Amino acid sequence: MLNAKSLSLGGVIAALNIVILFIASIMPTSRLFFLVVSSFAISIMVIETGSMGGFVFYLATSALSLILIPNKMISIYYICFFGFYGIMKSYIEKKHIRRYMELALKLIVFNISLFTVYIIFDRIFMMKIFVTGFPFIAFFILLQISFLVYDYVYTVFISFYYRNVKRH
Repeated sequence: MLNAKSLSLGGVIAALNIVILFIASIMPTSRLFFLVVSSFAISIMVIETGSMGGFVFYLATSALSLILIPNKMISIYYICFFGFYGIMKSYIEKKHIRRYMELALKLIVFNISLFTVYIIFDRIFMMKIFVTGFPFIAFFILLQISFLVYDYVYTVFISFYYRNVKRH
């Protein structure tokens, strides 16, 4: 059960997260940066309140993003990947499996999310989101490498949070 401290922390971080997503939706550049920053909020909630608190936070911020964020593409990216990845990362890393299996599971989660985003934009919004004139396989490999960098940066953020914020 979530207590008053968890709920108030969640409310403050959710408000900040929605502001970050709003900035991502109106900025002509740096959208990916703001999406990455917004994804770190989930890990704070998972660390402070557990997986259930992180999941409730994800549901709340996802619903709020659909209502409040003008650019629905940003909301879709957040809902399909950036919002829930912190919960998945926590779950996968708690399994205490070999590092290569951990990375394989994370890549599977990423690629399922990527496929989901593609289907949503292609079938529902009738939008093509891939770069034309660029070989698909090169784009796909670049996305995988980018994800691995993102996961590393995410891990560094979590370590920083534990070292400098959580202990105080």
